Amino acid sequence: MRNDANAAAVCLPDLKGEADANLAEALRCVRERVSKGAELVVLPEAGLQGYPAGAQTYAREQIVGWAEPDDGPRIGALRALAAELSIHLVAGYDRIDGDRLYNTAELIGPDGVVLGRYDKTHVRSGGDVGLYEPGAGLPVFDTPWGGVGMLICNDRVYAETWRVLMLRGARMVLIPSNGSYSEGNTRRLQTMAVDNGVACLFAHPRRGLVIAPDGALLDHDEDEGRRFDQGAVDLSRVEESQRGIRHRRRADLYGDVLTD
Repeated sequence: MRNDANAAAVCLPDLKGEADANLAEALRCVRERVSKGAELVVLPEAGLQGYPAGAQTYAREQIVGWAEPDDGPRIGALRALAAELSIHLVAGYDRIDGDRLYNTAELIGPDGVVLGRYDKTHVRSGGDVGLYEPGAGLPVFDTPWGGVGMLICNDRVYAETWRVLMLRGARMVLIPSNGSYSEGNTRRLQTMAVDNGVACLFAHPRRGLVIAPDGALLDHDEDEGRRFDQGAVDLSRVEESQRGIRHRRRADLYGDVLTD
């Protein structure tokens, strides 16, 4: 299991309903980051179609028309890119399955195979209400760096999601997002990272973050013209940190967390 990762978060432009243009920019940006050494790249929430829900200006039928199934051509192009470049890639898109719409992130391996698929779980806020089907779980996926969990946008604001991923073996949490990229959000993610001993990558159209397991900010796009963040993530002390967290926990006191 590797303890080092050259990781990048890419800020795609979020062109609503312009999937071909978004795809072209994703292909260009990922190639650019890989040319600079990235081996793990995270793209924003619904990066293929652009994230429409929060805009409150699109009919559901229109949004569904922009979505594609899991064997669609554009997500297929990103899988092919991961295989071509031999990288791990997290791609966000609106996924249609029958009459159901999901806000999905795929973890694609260096052979182009989907290692894991995560559907946004907390879809009862803002423009998500009544649009997306909620995801059914908080899985952790195996990678060369050990366990990796994913959260999409609003999922990241709940301490429980992070703690579940940590307890299930996550060493990194990868977050495609579209909402809230403030300094308060940066501090929240740093706190969640150190509280759970996990590294974090956050990819938003206007903000990217690479955060170490001790909460240190490894890279932060403070320049409006900069469309990425990239840094070397050291995971060598994750197990030590997480052992301490697990040892000090008092699960017998936490029953109220399981109530609505």
